[in-house]
Parts: sequence; structure tokens; C-alpha cells
Amino acid sequence: MPAAQFMAVFGPYSQRAGQILERFDPAVTGQAARHVAGDDSELPLRPEERTR
Repeated sequence: MPAAQFMAVFGPYSQRAGQILERFDPAVTGQAARHVAGDDSELPLRPEERTR
């Protein structure tokens, strides 16, 4: 999918997530970010959706 099409489809979701995260204290989101493992092992994804 070309970048322009990708942004047309998923850009609004990214904007909304940003609007929601802005409501939290930056210290709270920073602490939460340190606990993210960077993998998707706990998500029910299909093989083609996995990052590894």
C-alpha cells in the first residue's frame, strides 16, 4: 500500500490516539512506555500480522 493511501486510511486513528494520550500526564505515559516489551506475543494476531 503506498504511503499516501496508508495515511488516508490509518492517519485519523493515529491522530485520535495522539489526542487521547495528550490527556495523560507525560510522567505517566513515560513510565508506561518503559514497560512495553516491544513484541506482540500477547495479542491474538494472525501470522501475517505479527512483527517478528
